[in-house]
Amino acid sequence: MQLFLRFAFAAAFGAVAVVKASSFTCENKAIISTSFIGQNSDVQVDTLTCSNAIEKRDLGARQTNICASTCTTNCFTPSGGGPNPYDCQVISDALLYDSQNIGALFNIASGSTIYMQYSTCQTFFVNQASYNETYCRTNWANVVEYVAFNCQSTQNAHGGNCVSPDQTWFVQVQTKP
Repeated sequence: MQLFLRFAFAAAFGAVAVVKASSFTCENKAIISTSFIGQNSDVQVDTLTCSNAIEKRDLGARQTNICASTCTTNCFTPSGGGPNPYDCQVISDALLYDSQNIGALFNIASGSTIYMQYSTCQTFFVNQASYNETYCRTNWANVVEYVAFNCQSTQNAHGGNCVSPDQTWFVQVQTKP
């Protein structure tokens, strides 16, 4: 029997609905660019495309700026092998550092994935919409920290994700393979 865990995620992430939790694997990955962020430039950031990242969702009115949009948190069960939440906190801190130094907003092209890793932790933002989106580094930092600390073995989990209500985007946090 598969368990689905629900968590209320602060006011900025609003209501919670039950969504089947599943892990995303980037198929036919093509790296577009690589850089490093954070105060010590110790978090690797890759922008890449995945053949399975876009679902060509066209839901009428398009919301291209999705900062502070709600998302549903799902923890991946069963427990075992989750990332060290303190490694994920390094990524969260790097996102906050960049938000203060280069700006809160970043753009992500349709069908693209932005992937970050530090030590045992990896996180990525996947745009599954048929249009480009703008998201906030501060919101991504909050999601990373929340999932990292609340989707661990003590919650019978090993990482998780936060999925938008219309499923055009999601943020995932998991152990670096």
